[in-house]
Formats: sequence, structure tokens, C-alpha cells
Amino acid sequence: MADGLRINGSKVTLQHGSLVESDKTGIRFIDDLQGLPTDVVIHNDLTVDNSTVRGLDGAAIVVDTITDRVDTNITIQNNSTLQSSTNTLLDVIGTAPVSFRVDNSTLNGNLQASEDSNLNITLQNHAQLTGNIVNSKSLAINSGAHWQMVGDGAVNALAMDGGQVSFAEQGFHQLSLKGLSGSGVFDMRVNLDEGQGDLINVEGRATGEFDLRVQNTGVEGVSPDMQPVRVVHTEGGDARFNLLGGRVDLGAYSYLLQQQGHDWFIVGDGKTVSPSARSALALFNAAPTIWMSELSTLRSRMGEVRGTEQGGGWIRAYGNRFNATTSDGIDYRQQQSGLSVGADAPVPVASGQLLLGLMGGYSKSDLDLSRGTAGTVNSYYVGAYGTWLSEDGYYLDGVLKLNRFRNESDVAMSDASKSKGDYDNSAVGGSVEFGRHVKLGDDYFLEPFAQLATVVVQGDSYRMDNGLQAKNNRTQSTLGKVGSTLGKSVQLKDGGLLQPYVRVALAQEFSRRNEVKINGTGFDNNLFGSRAEVGAGVAVSLSERLQLHADFDYMKGKDVEQPWGANLGLRLAF
Repeated sequence: MADGLRINGSKVTLQHGSLVESDKTGIRFIDDLQGLPTDVVIHNDLTVDNSTVRGLDGAAIVVDTITDRVDTNITIQNNSTLQSSTNTLLDVIGTAPVSFRVDNSTLNGNLQASEDSNLNITLQNHAQLTGNIVNSKSLAINSGAHWQMVGDGAVNALAMDGGQVSFAEQGFHQLSLKGLSGSGVFDMRVNLDEGQGDLINVEGRATGEFDLRVQNTGVEGVSPDMQPVRVVHTEGGDARFNLLGGRVDLGAYSYLLQQQGHDWFIVGDGKTVSPSARSALALFNAAPTIWMSELSTLRSRMGEVRGTEQGGGWIRAYGNRFNATTSDGIDYRQQQSGLSVGADAPVPVASGQLLLGLMGGYSKSDLDLSRGTAGTVNSYYVGAYGTWLSEDGYYLDGVLKLNRFRNESDVAMSDASKSKGDYDNSAVGGSVEFGRHVKLGDDYFLEPFAQLATVVVQGDSYRMDNGLQAKNNRTQSTLGKVGSTLGKSVQLKDGGLLQPYVRVALAQEFSRRNEVKINGTGFDNNLFGSRAEVGAGVAVSLSERLQLHADFDYMKGKDVEQPWGANLGLRLAF
């Protein structure tokens, strides 16, 4: 069978879902000039509009015009398709000028021409081409159009106006150009471990401004003596190249683009911890703060019932906000909300009064690391507690608490792509507090105390879906605290009791080292430091059985601040 359609000096339009198909070439342009004067120029014009051209044993379109007296214009538009058994969508033979325009259509295959061809290609209006371009004199990529390379590419002159070029996804490749102009985006990849990457090689002048979207990944584990990786080379011109997002995330760190002469390199100078690594460090750092915050609500509960001979049930809702910085300089905001419930009963002892109880609860902490990177920790916990009060006002409180954490990270990498990861771990810890309730004149009371609390958080390792691996053997926090509460008991007319109070304390974190490894690189989530706390609250006994409680706190330390904390509680005596 012959070609599906032959065009010689004609204007042809295929539209409304038309199909041209042949066992050989779909459409062939020829230059039969017999009988025509030598000064006559033939114009070929083909428009494929919402239609299909298919070559079953050859190219979809062949332009076989070897004389400059033939001018060919081809437009593929409005979701048209070209199909070829040889994967060659366009084959240009000869030196005659050929204009090939793709408008709002998606093509999968190669566009090729002879070495001395005069093929000019335009992709526009969100057109997409996946394939090789061979021996094109010029290529224009405009208005959201996209060329997906499948190997090395070579174009004489590339002009961009809001277009995009993506390098092949397998291996590393080079795009060779004689000239580059305009503005657009290049999607690229690099491997700093191996010192390799995609390369834009402009063997002439480059003008304009271009963004490089270097693929972010969590896989890299770069050695300290990494060498810069060249991603752009030009022979001159005033072109400017920038990284989308300002940096490229490669494993534990984010790297900069640096111009050196007419070349641009990904360099290790000025590297910062990547958003993926920041998320992992914040999650491993947050657990002790969560555990201690949950403990503070129970401490208030024991203050309510200390010295009573009644057991009961209770419930507390609480919330707080922390601004924290890890020892590696990772800043994050943590907002926690939760609910605790429990019940306790008096136990007879030889001297003083003893109360023992069980409790459980849940809290949710949202971590904000800015620029779209966040984390979530869901905490489930159970515990046992007891408080003893002597006849002369001395007291001893003890708590044992077990937690199960569900940790999730949601990372916005520097190139605006997303990554996620999650893991579960447990924690166990306890607290001992010793103090004395001292009655002063005019119904005032003073309660100095000293507390020691410690928690060990189970280590874990997890892998984010961008390939980053984070590992922590364990996180330990040991917090000592001394302080005092000053309050007043006010009898209400209806027989109730109102107790407003203020509290001040100094705390010291003794844990000095909590190592986290990210892709084999060690980070120290050091919790060591001192902090000051102030708080105020009020307890109201509405009856012998019902009591309400409200507590408000502020804390400031070396690497952590609690701008606010609040809890509200209700106790019902049995």
C-alpha cells in the first residue's frame, strides 16, 4: 500500500476526528517541480486539528523535499496525535525549510532531520513532547509547553518563553545547545555522592533568566569533602540561572547554586539542614516535651486531693504552645492539646494520708517547621500515681507513666514537592516530688517543692518516601525542678472554698546527648539547659464533692519557650 496521503504544493486540513493511516508512512510531502518555472516556490501547508495521523510501518509524517524551492508548514493542534511503529513522528529529509508547530497536543515519539536540515520546531500552549529531537535548527518552547527528553539532546538554538525542559529520568544526560535565550524551567537531577548530574551545555551565548528545578531527594549521604557538580556551562552571555526554591535538598542537607565564571555548580558551601532532616530531628526532639507536659496536668491533680480523705474521679483538658530549637539549630513550633482522666482512692497507712490512683489520656501535638513542613505526634498514655501527706505538712508524690507515640512527618521540600514518613515508638518514665505545705497567717499558704522527672523514649528508625533514613537509638530526658507555690484560701459565703495561687520554679535539664543519624550523618538533639517557669491558677470547691481547677503557665529556657499553657479540670469525689 502507498503512503496514506501525499502532499505537493497543497493546503490540507484534517479536523473533526479525522484519521489518516497507512501500512507505510501516514503523510508524505514531496517536491515534484516538473514543468514549473525555476523561480516558483511551492508552499505546503498541513493542519491536523483534533485528528490522528498513523504510520503502521514508517514515520507518521515524512517531509521529503530536498530543494529550497519548497516551504513546508505543519501544525498539530487541539489534542491531535501522531503515531508511528518506528517511534518516528516526523522525519525531515533535505534542506528545504520546514516549520513544525505543536499546539495544545501531546506527542510521544521522535522528531528527526538530516544534518543539513532547516527544521524549526515550536511547542506552545501546553503542548507536550516526549522523545528525541535530532538535528533541529531551532526549538521554541512557549506558554507552558514541555519537552521531556529521553536521552541526550542537541538543538542548534533553544528559545523559551514560559516553557519547560525535563531531562531523562534514567541516568544523567546532556543537552547540547549552540545558543539559549528567553526564560523557562529545566528539570534536572544530580548525585553528589558520585559527583554526577545532568548538564546544560551551551556552546555559544546564553541570554535570559532560567530556573533549575533540581530533583530533591532524601537519599544522598554526602561526604564532607564533596566536590561541586557542574549543571550549566555557557561560552558567554548575560544569562542568569536560579534554583527553584533557592536550594536543592539532597539527603540531610540543602545546597546552593553558585556561578563560577560562565558555569554554574551545586556546591557544599553554605549548605543547611534540609526540610526532611529538620522534620526528623523535630519529631525525635518533641517526645520528651510532650511527656513532661502531660505529667504537669497530673501534678495539678495531686495538689487538689493532697490531704483529703476522699477518692474520686477527675478529668482535665489542657493545651500549650512551645517554641523550640534543637542543638543543631532547628527551629520549630509545637502546639499540644489533650485530655486526661483518672480515678483514685485513699489507702490506710500508719502515719499521714496516702492516695493511690490510675490515669490515662491522649494528646495531639502539631509541629510547624515553617515553609509548609510539619509534623504530628499522637500520644496515648496510661499511668499510676500516689501522693502522701504527713501530719506536719510534708508530702511525697510519685508517678509512673507509659506512652505510645504515633509520629508523622509532612515535608515540603525546597522544590515544592512533598514527602511523608511515619513511625511508632514508646516511652516510659516517672516523677518524684517532695515538698511541704506550710500554713501562713491570714489563710495564706506556702508550698516549696523539689521534683525530679525522667523519661526514656524508645529509639526507632524510619524511611521517608523520598528515601531519607533517620535513626535514633533512644531519647532521654532528666529534668530537675525546684520552686514554690504561694496561695490563699478564701471561704465563700455559700460554704465553698476558693484558692488562688501563683507558682515560680527553676528547672534544669541534665541530658546532654541524644544522637540522631540521618543517612549516616550524626546530629545531636541535645536537651541540656536551664529554664524558668511562672504560673497562676485557681481551685474552687463548689461543694464537698465537686471541685473545679484552672492553671496557666509560662516558661522560658535556653532552647525552649512556652508562651502559654493552660489546663482546666473537674474533680468529683466519691
